[in-house]
Amino acid sequence: MLWAMSTPTSVPKPSSVVVVVGGPADLIAAVRQAAGVAAAARVETAELANAATVVATHRPFAVVMSEDMYSFDAAEFEALARDVNAALIRVETDNATRAKLERALMPRLGQAHRRRSSG
Repeated sequence: MLWAMSTPTSVPKPSSVVVVVGGPADLIAAVRQAAGVAAAARVETAELANAATVVATHRPFAVVMSEDMYSFDAAEFEALARDVNAALIRVETDNATRAKLERALMPRLGQAHRRRSSG
């Protein structure tokens, strides 16, 4: 009987993920672009009702939401981000274009990704 040599199972590094809670569509599109450029990260979306589950499942390095969404339950969102060691990034979406949102998000997502990667 031959025994195959076993090799250690390689554990892939978690991929970089950003979760966007709520919308609007321009914010989601801007996060997809900024996260891709700043951190080669994929973006998952969540609604208010399933935000805790999505964040716990994907363990993102950043959670992005509009100021309006944040104000709905600020303390809960702060705790959720802290639980998974994610940066909580809030952006003002009123009258903001997608391009303006991308410019605002890119450095913040890059910084959050570097913080998570180095620590």
